[in-house]
Amino acid sequence: MTSIEPLSADELLAGAALVFDVAVPPQVLRPGSEGDRPPEPLVVQLRPLTIGTFQLIMKASRQEAGLIPLLMIKESLVRPQLSLDQVRAMPLGMVNFFIGQIRHLSGLEEKKT
Repeated sequence: MTSIEPLSADELLAGAALVFDVAVPPQVLRPGSEGDRPPEPLVVQLRPLTIGTFQLIMKASRQEAGLIPLLMIKESLVRPQLSLDQVRAMPLGMVNFFIGQIRHLSGLEEKKT
């Protein structure tokens, strides 16, 4: 009979420290410029959000719900690091792309509509 070893606390929490390379599609970087695409995918680094970080985001955005996706991007984006003002300057399509990637890396299902 095979015995199953339980996870250690370190093993359980290890995923929170991972950093993932995410290719950003050219149409997200430069919408509408079909013929002017870079030859290779451009990559950013994202980390999953922890419940602690997500709770801080929710607390910080209590008065302004529109801050939630912006703070999610700011906290998840490892490279390049951006300020909140820089994240605010992103096109909506790019924000939508990053939120989808962050939700996936953080183990969240797609939003139900």
